[in-house]
Amino acid sequence: MTMVGLILIPVIFGVILYKVPPKFGKVLLMLVQLYLSIHAIYLFLKSKAGEPLFEILGGEDHVLYIGLRGDRIALVFACLTVFLFTVTFIYSLNDTFFDNKFMLLFLILEGLLIGIFLSDDLFNLFILMEVATIVVSILIMLKKEGRAVFDGLFYLITQIISMMFFLFGIAYIYKIFGVLSIEEIINIMMSVDVPSETLILPFSLLMTGICIKCGFFPLFNWLPRAHGTPSAPPAVSAILSGLFVKCGLFLFIRLNDLFYPVLDFSRFFLIIAIITGIIGFSKALAQKDMKLILAYSTVSQVGLIAVGLTSSNDVAFWGSIYHILNHAVFKSLLFLIVGMIMKEYNTRNIYEVRGLWKRMPLVATATLLAVLGITGAPLFNGSMSKYWILAGHGGSVVEAAIWIINTGTMLTFVKFSTILFGKSDKKATADRLKTGVSLFLGIICFLGGIFSSQIVQYLFDVNLSFSVSDYLFKGLLYVVTLVGCIIFYRFVVSKSKLLPALGQRSQTLPRSNFVLLLYFLSMVVYGIIF
Repeated sequence: MTMVGLILIPVIFGVILYKVPPKFGKVLLMLVQLYLSIHAIYLFLKSKAGEPLFEILGGEDHVLYIGLRGDRIALVFACLTVFLFTVTFIYSLNDTFFDNKFMLLFLILEGLLIGIFLSDDLFNLFILMEVATIVVSILIMLKKEGRAVFDGLFYLITQIISMMFFLFGIAYIYKIFGVLSIEEIINIMMSVDVPSETLILPFSLLMTGICIKCGFFPLFNWLPRAHGTPSAPPAVSAILSGLFVKCGLFLFIRLNDLFYPVLDFSRFFLIIAIITGIIGFSKALAQKDMKLILAYSTVSQVGLIAVGLTSSNDVAFWGSIYHILNHAVFKSLLFLIVGMIMKEYNTRNIYEVRGLWKRMPLVATATLLAVLGITGAPLFNGSMSKYWILAGHGGSVVEAAIWIINTGTMLTFVKFSTILFGKSDKKATADRLKTGVSLFLGIICFLGGIFSSQIVQYLFDVNLSFSVSDYLFKGLLYVVTLVGCIIFYRFVVSKSKLLPALGQRSQTLPRSNFVLLLYFLSMVVYGIIF
């Protein structure tokens, strides 16, 4: 079992499934996903038993040929990719859009994302991300509706322009080092004294392309359009928000590690992360469309994750890594749930959905589990990852910023949770397969909190302990904050006339590209001054 097989098998079988009858194709699809699950777990266990895995494609010299590198984080993310795709496939089996074309596109996307996590070659990363961008654009425009086509094209154009920055950065790096292997570039940096001034421009070019993939402020305007487009299937929105954004965060980690011996932009990205977190929940609160609420919430959570990733504290860093996994689960779950709600209520307007407890009690239970996870309720997965991110910034101004972001998340999901209550004139019969998948992910949100320390220890060989008294205090603080958020939402947010106006503001395509250029220039100026 090789790493390249994990990348190519979904692509090859996607092409095969395109030509077979749909019923037989679905059975074969599940067998493929079962094999990929075993394959990914095998590779992870192999890396866990020793050093990171390396494979060279086309030759023996990783300087001349394309290399794959399977370290612990990369293989955990590869396993996460297979898991989430399998879950969304099962969820979508009975949907009308689940045809050969959808299976082809989704399997190709699965292989591309695994390739991004495992690639050690900068140019190969560029190719994989560009192809993934095209596939995602097609998935967004799958139903060929006017709004979906506009959102898909907006996403495609912004991503292509951003990746031009990445490509220019690759060219500059190749001119300086003569290689494209990330591992080899790190070795050269550690053995040769490279002036920091030489690397400011290529670093800024590369990171500008990656930061838009992450959805950082002020480059996130594409994200709600892509994740929240009206006609995109729930499975597509779940994968985009739960997993695809994580590719950007993963590459953000890789590139920071690549340049860290020479350049330190941690303060710059810390400021960007805090602003991203605050702007994200502010925009989420202003929405009435359930998918847009979740999409902007993803922006906020990306900001929170980046706060930990930019920290020099190991506890905060690994807390953020764990929060990436947690967010992948509960945000995917929330998008899948919204898909069920939209079908039952025939609306995306959160103010028109009431009485979910009475109408769809099992779906409401899964919703509650996801909300408790994302808001960081005691004993749930989000509480532990947020606890460690906070612990890494204890006693600093950043700790206050994290509390503000999490309070904003709680406010957002106090608003979202209003769908649970109220009267309902009937009781719906929810799709058993979809309901089962939703409850399964909801249970993972709970188990991910109960066994959080053991999970982190097993996956990353990192010991993240916690103080019981401190955790209980933060749990009590959660309850107090939740009560305050409920009161504040009831008497302030729900009556505000300014928030809807904030939610309607969106950048045009020319303005988005201009902001992208300003972001790049600000990185260059920061590198020169600091």
